Amino acid sequence: MDALTLKQKLQHIKSANWSIDHVEQPYELALDMMNHIGSPDPVLRDELIYVTFATWIGQGVFSEDQLRHILQLALDDQHLFYGIGEQGTDSVFTRTFSVLLLPPILNVDRERPFLNKEDIAGIHHRLTTYLLCEKDVRGYVDDKGWAHAPAHAADAVEDLAQSPYLEQADLLEFLYAISVKITESSEVYIHDEDQRIAHAVITILRRNLLEQKDITVWINSLQQGEQAENRSLLETSQISLNVRLFLQTLYFAIRTEVAEPFPAVRSMILQVLEREK
Repeated sequence: MDALTLKQKLQHIKSANWSIDHVEQPYELALDMMNHIGSPDPVLRDELIYVTFATWIGQGVFSEDQLRHILQLALDDQHLFYGIGEQGTDSVFTRTFSVLLLPPILNVDRERPFLNKEDIAGIHHRLTTYLLCEKDVRGYVDDKGWAHAPAHAADAVEDLAQSPYLEQADLLEFLYAISVKITESSEVYIHDEDQRIAHAVITILRRNLLEQKDITVWINSLQQGEQAENRSLLETSQISLNVRLFLQTLYFAIRTEVAEPFPAVRSMILQVLEREK
């Protein structure tokens, strides 16, 4: 199905409040949506394809086998890793809206588990690899809408980190991958990326599987990441701002948390911020 035909069909479905009463083959339509999930048209990509996916997944339109296949497509080389490493091209939309399918699918798995330990391990591997490899961190792109790779990926991390199949080492890998997104950014984050990333980190910490020394090393690594060599003054300033904004956001987000490890984390953050004065 071409993009224009798909857009018209989805607009009709949206006008019917996403009811599938008159949709003969919703799964086949979902496969067509996967073919256009990276469209540079923000209405088709974001308002129609993504919202239709999120709505139908939440409504239980797809069977478990169908959800598995959609998940596999989202994580494959033609979606999550399509054009990986490119910057400033439209390939970013395919990657960032593929990763954004993970949260609604994982939410279904929490409510009625259908993914096993091997499935979760595979998602974890693909997601951490994606975080490490994604170089296009633009937020809002004029005329094309949201790219928002760090925020979308953080949303996926936040959902996956809740899986009981993930253990201490897996959570540490997530923290490392997140730190790369914070300290290797080529842009200042101005579209609430700090809040979305902080929510993911809070979910990881709330599992209370990490040792205090590991959390300390990770928080200190953010500051050390600002000081990497071979960076221009502009790059260093941008990264320093991203790190400081993230730590401040994380601090205020956990300011009322009394359970471990949050009191200790607040103390660690303050120590780092004091050193930056």
